[in-house]
Amino acid sequence: MTATQAGQTPVSPLGQQTRTGTLHLTFEQVDGRTVLMREFQKAPLMIVRPFALPCGTLSVFVVNPTGGLLGGDHNDIQIRVGPGARALILTQSATRVHPSPTGAAATQTVQLSVAQGGRLEYYPERTIPFAGSRLVQTLHATLEPGAELGLTETLASGRVHSGERLAFAEYRSRTEVWQGSRHVYLDHLRLTPGPHTRTPGIWHDLDYAASGVFVGPGTVQDWPAEPGQLASGRSAGGAVWLRAAAAQGLRLDASLHTARQSLRQQLFGATALQIRR
Repeated sequence: MTATQAGQTPVSPLGQQTRTGTLHLTFEQVDGRTVLMREFQKAPLMIVRPFALPCGTLSVFVVNPTGGLLGGDHNDIQIRVGPGARALILTQSATRVHPSPTGAAATQTVQLSVAQGGRLEYYPERTIPFAGSRLVQTLHATLEPGAELGLTETLASGRVHSGERLAFAEYRSRTEVWQGSRHVYLDHLRLTPGPHTRTPGIWHDLDYAASGVFVGPGTVQDWPAEPGQLASGRSAGGAVWLRAAAAQGLRLDASLHTARQSLRQQLFGATALQIRR
């Protein structure tokens, strides 16, 4: 058994101390309200006290007070939503990925589980990979029939305003969604910037990208779309996918917010989110 498997803090060959953050949350419906029934958190991952939104959804902010992920760090996030419960997971700030002297990748695994009649929405803030950094993350969602899921993620090409653009070493992300025994969505992305990365069709002059997947019982009639910036459609498995890119982060955020609200209303029959920060 390795030190990581034993729950100890791993140490790199050069003596660099790394961190393993853990966050396990379970939401249930009790007397018509969503409550956080169980939580386990291990620094540097923690949550702000959950609060109910006017629509009845219980919102939780995830916080990392250390300033980001260092090479060799690992985050383990597990979220379960029971029947009838409604949970919204947000992050307080962007995820900053720092390099390590050894070149080791920071890693993150996210496991989402939603029971029949439950709804989980997971909308983390932007990921910003610093020059020389590596990030490998996987997200696996398991939905019972009748469960609802909303997920969006955004990525910057680097610390753009500091002159770092596509200077990270590697970014890998795998997102998959299962509904019962059906594989309804798979997105596997690997970016390794090089001399040809700035050619049209890859990033060109756009510095911010977003992806998303939504699963719900409703029918989409008004598909979110903005020429040259945002598109949506349906996967072969029946999930709704979303893609967006923009030269400015705020412009991407605005487009993503509008598209997200539209899909929530059409697929979930949900009212607009009123988030208190």
